[in-house]
Amino acid sequence: MVAMPAVNYDDPATRARLWREARTSVAVGLAILTLCAAGLGAFVFSMPKLQPQDFDAVVSNFPPRSLESVITLRNTLLEYADAYPKSCAAAILMTYLTMQAFAIPGTVSLSLLSGALYGTWRGLALVALVSTLGSTTCYGMSCLFGRPVAMAIWRDRLAHFEDEVRARKGDLLSYIIFLRVTPILPNTFINVASPIVGVPLAPFFFGTLLGCLPNNFMAVHAGDHLSDLHSLSDLYSPRIIGLGLAVGCIALVPVWWKHRHDKSKRAAAGGGGGGRGGKPKAV
Repeated sequence: MVAMPAVNYDDPATRARLWREARTSVAVGLAILTLCAAGLGAFVFSMPKLQPQDFDAVVSNFPPRSLESVITLRNTLLEYADAYPKSCAAAILMTYLTMQAFAIPGTVSLSLLSGALYGTWRGLALVALVSTLGSTTCYGMSCLFGRPVAMAIWRDRLAHFEDEVRARKGDLLSYIIFLRVTPILPNTFINVASPIVGVPLAPFFFGTLLGCLPNNFMAVHAGDHLSDLHSLSDLYSPRIIGLGLAVGCIALVPVWWKHRHDKSKRAAAGGGGGGRGGKPKAV
């Protein structure tokens, strides 16, 4: 695991250089976001056309910021999604991916909409895939040019996170799952900081996929039952939280199996060593 380079933050010249690099990184990120938005816009305008009144309803309610907006989009797009399932799913996927990669608020409402249009299980498959890909895209951009920004705004938190990652380098999958399930660290920080402090891609990807399942399930399942909701706060009703916890327990099965397997291997290795070497001689 590669440690972060030591930087003397008390040196004014060093701080000035760091902020210059951070501004350059932000400019690169904004340029990429502009290209992504242009590509998404071109794709949307190439899709089969909505009726004028339906198009106005989508434009005025997207991205959805309230339960009423989600319901309006659901009612407007249900027939369209049935008629053009691939185009509609691709538009949601590309929008969700862009918003997740650049930490743009609103992905919970898109998860609700996915559940409303595709049902719980198909919607969960779509949201789980695209949210993980979006987080991984953020990870990749941070790896390429995000270090100056992260070090400029999260210096102390990065150092602490690096210590935690180093202490758990033998079981980073479980640690990433734990961070995703709990609110200890913001998801944006995890996405940006992970490559900087040395979290490999594989545990990051699979830890994100499994650790985000409970929250994704709660939002998608709620979207599949919009008639039971009165506001977005109802996402955290005891029933939906209970279902999310059940999904979280299922997601943790691979981690439990790995711990059990590793424990069995250590026990077997310890027993085998004692058998080969015999009892130690008394001194």
